[in-house]
Amino acid sequence: MKNDYGEYIIKSRLSTIQTPEYDISGEVHKQLKNKSYTRNSKKSLRLATIIGICMLLSTGVLAVTIPKFNKIISKLNPEIVPMLQPIESESEQNGIKMEVVAAYNDDEMAVIYLTLQDLTQDRLSPNTNLYDYSLSEGALFNSQIIDYDEETKTAAFRIQANGGENIDGKRLVLSVKSLLSDSVVFDGVETGVVLKDISRNNPETIALNMEHVSGGSGSMFDSWESKGNIQVLKAEQKNIKIPRIEFMYISNIGYIDDKLHIQTRWTGEGIDDHGYFYFTDTEGNDLQIRPSTVHFGIDELGNTMDRGDYIEYVFDLEGIDIEDIAMKGYFVSSGEQIKGNWEAKFKLQSVGQERKASCDLDFGTWQLNHLYASEIGVTLLGTGEYDVSQAPKIFINMSDGTMDEITFISSFTNNERIYLKAITDKPIDTTRIESISINGDIVKFE
Repeated sequence: MKNDYGEYIIKSRLSTIQTPEYDISGEVHKQLKNKSYTRNSKKSLRLATIIGICMLLSTGVLAVTIPKFNKIISKLNPEIVPMLQPIESESEQNGIKMEVVAAYNDDEMAVIYLTLQDLTQDRLSPNTNLYDYSLSEGALFNSQIIDYDEETKTAAFRIQANGGENIDGKRLVLSVKSLLSDSVVFDGVETGVVLKDISRNNPETIALNMEHVSGGSGSMFDSWESKGNIQVLKAEQKNIKIPRIEFMYISNIGYIDDKLHIQTRWTGEGIDDHGYFYFTDTEGNDLQIRPSTVHFGIDELGNTMDRGDYIEYVFDLEGIDIEDIAMKGYFVSSGEQIKGNWEAKFKLQSVGQERKASCDLDFGTWQLNHLYASEIGVTLLGTGEYDVSQAPKIFINMSDGTMDEITFISSFTNNERIYLKAITDKPIDTTRIESISINGDIVKFE
């Protein structure tokens, strides 16, 4: 299991969201540019024709590529279409054809649209995901399937890559090495764990050298790294099976320093089995209590090692009445892995101009220092510890007095540096922005 909690929560939310164009995760500002971090709905012909005409009027070069664009533009917000750059780059491997159809980028990120079509079999589905993929420039990628056409056996994807200045104007190579198809999602799983029955007596623990960690996430992870060594639960002291989940079990559970530790052992053959625990109230509402996680392995002598067999979820339940909450799970079992060597080559040019502002706003656990706005969205840079459950309220105040709320925010943290990308549901005319409101505080541009 290689995905951290941030990836899990994104996958869980994407599984229930109709994907409008700007449900795109964005995480990192261009300051990372020098760092190396590794329904199907058929729209009417009339709508496609109208959008096609709009494209012709806005960017004449699209005329020769409209047949390619029409595969994907009907699934996008029409207002974003004029920003798209047409790309015709194909690659075929093992009876599956990959085609990069369109893309756009600003100084913060690039968004790439591609299709995969099974020409010989029926291996793709609405649950197909890109697994091993990369771009020759930029960093921190994520992808989402936005459509599957059963008749043509074609899946459409959106890829987001951060580090736009590294991408702008360069010849790029997008490589896809493998896909995962037919994943099975288990949500709202009743774990059977009763929190009030968990002993608060000191459990047996072992020392975990943070250099022997294969991954992790959450607000506590940076402090764990700075300590160098932390205490985790001794492995295999329990064997708590989760209903319907055959690829993992709870290998220990208990409290260390008043934090609830849930240790899990991942045993399945799936290359991307993953999941997490969460808590609900008596009405079934998610309480938004998020864990920090650490991934590690244990050798035959009981020493920790850099391998992801175990994942320990650590929850801070201070101030929470555990009498009336239930512990549930969200898990995904990965399906068939399809391997190949698909490659597409193309260039991108940045759209619009970026505006910048410096500020000094305190949000309790983190401070905001800089703000950037482009046609695609707003990027916030800060320091501290960011809690994804406490996303700020962001409004764009326009010079004509109108106000637009940004409803989708994704985040990335590295060494207490915080990068938030707030995505709008339509292009922003940056020349008309008067200010940005963040939790009621007003930031004006330079």
